[in-house]
Amino acid sequence: MQIKLSDIAKKAGVSVSTVSRALNNPDEVKASTLNKVFSAINEMGYKPKVNIDKKILEYKNYMATKPNDTVLKRWGMYTHDKRYKDYTASIVKMIMDDMQINEDQAYYMLYYIVSNNIDDYERAKRDMMVDEKFEIYKRKRERS
Repeated sequence: MQIKLSDIAKKAGVSVSTVSRALNNPDEVKASTLNKVFSAINEMGYKPKVNIDKKILEYKNYMATKPNDTVLKRWGMYTHDKRYKDYTASIVKMIMDDMQINEDQAYYMLYYIVSNNIDDYERAKRDMMVDEKFEIYKRKRERS
């Protein structure tokens, strides 16, 4: 069962907007209220759903503003440049977790999305099903 913000609010004894504020703008919430909200979140095992489409679009837009001196050998991505390495790795981790794939495949997926200017993550996932370089799907097709 998916835990909703209203479930957390009820358990913490606060409003839904307070829960939302605690998650998105914790500086605007009193420490005692934050403790109630985060205690409820931990007790209930709530994990916020990440909008991967939005995160990848933010990444593409952010990287589009960066100078080309950062482009390195690995698929032309910002994977090793100290200025962008952690940001790139965080997007790759989201892709790995969502698709249950290894790191190389996730970097390849991100490269595919960025280099082809794809804004639809689900479309990119479907595209990978026919891409022979994307081994996870190649193996699945061979077993079918």
